[in-house]
Parts: sequence; structure tokens; C-alpha cells
Amino acid sequence: MVALLVQTGLFDTSLTLCQTFNLSLTPVFEGLTFKCIKLQYKGDQDQTEVWNWLAANQLPTIITTKESSATDEAWRLLAHYLEKYPSQNAQYHRSVINKLLSHGVPVPDWLINAYKEVDAAALLRLYLNYDHLECAAELVLEYVDALLGKGHQYFGVERPLSATASLVWLPYTSIDQLLRNLSESQINEKMYQNLKDKLSEYHRLVDQSSRHRLMAR
Repeated sequence: MVALLVQTGLFDTSLTLCQTFNLSLTPVFEGLTFKCIKLQYKGDQDQTEVWNWLAANQLPTIITTKESSATDEAWRLLAHYLEKYPSQNAQYHRSVINKLLSHGVPVPDWLINAYKEVDAAALLRLYLNYDHLECAAELVLEYVDALLGKGHQYFGVERPLSATASLVWLPYTSIDQLLRNLSESQINEKMYQNLKDKLSEYHRLVDQSSRHRLMAR
């Protein structure tokens, strides 16, 4: 029943049904994501039909101006559901991002920003799974910068690296895999070196912080 409701675009009803019977909402999010993909890359769909299923779901307001297309509204509905139905470790964000990457669709910035604040390590693994090495390297660079105090609020880091703040774990296994993949790619030599330099800077400051902790004792 959930699959049929998703297929016809009755997402509000399918979400209610899932909650009533304690079912995972993942199929609903994946179904809506697929509809967003089709709308964005296949413009030959019946727009009247699209607007009808959009109107059947409860967005705060449906925008039907010239500036807002059916595609825009579908993405807005997806963002609305992700905010309305939070999940442990943002697993619904992950399922949406995985669906997009599996179809070769760029992930919107708003979705990346929401997920990296909750689980940057999982986002890194997704990038690696689909061989998005440049995106993965940029994410690690941003994350290390966040740990060093530059934009830490965007990664959910309460306190950046210091002599008094708690040390923050880095996903070293994934980072090692990324470095290995970058080193094997001739077109990513600069990115590889930038990442190595950034990690060296981080390890140097971690060492300094550890020394200060020992001295304080």
C-alpha cells in the first residue's frame, strides 16, 4: 500500500500510514527523491498531473508563480518532509543523498549542509562509494578547518581544537582510502597535496594541544 501511495504521489498519506504501523519512512523519501529527479531531467511529463499530486500534499503553501516550477515545488516538499520528520543520525537525509548519487544527480547545497552538520563521516563514505573524490576531499578540508575553528558551527562541532576542548574524532579509515584513491589519480595531484598539508597542520596542532594538556596536569 505504501508503494502504491508513493507511486501516485500521495506522500502525506503514505507517511501517515508508515507512522500508524511503525514502518520506516525511507521508501517514502526515496520515492519522492526519484520523482524530483524525473521532474528535473525529464521535462516531458504532464505538468497538470504533477501539480495535482503536489497539491494533494500539505506544504505550508503551494507557490504557483512563474518563478516557481513544479520541479522547485517537489524539491521544496522533500525539504519540508526532511525537516518535519527527523530521524536518528539523519538517516532519511542519507537515503535521499544516496538515491541522488546513485542516479548521478548533484546533491543540493541545502541537503549537504544539513547532513554534514549531523554526520560528516557518513557523508564522506557516501562520496567515496560513488567515487566523488573531489567532493570528498573538499569535505575533509572543510571538516578539518572546522576542527581548527573555521566554520565549526556548520559541522555541529561545539568547540574547535584547543588545549582545553575535548579532542574530536576524525574518520581516518575513510580519509586513508581517499588519500589512496587521490594518489592513484593523476588529475587530483593538487587536491591530494592540499589534503596532506591540511592533515599535517591538524596533527601538528593536536600534538601541541596534547602537550599543553600534559603540562597542565
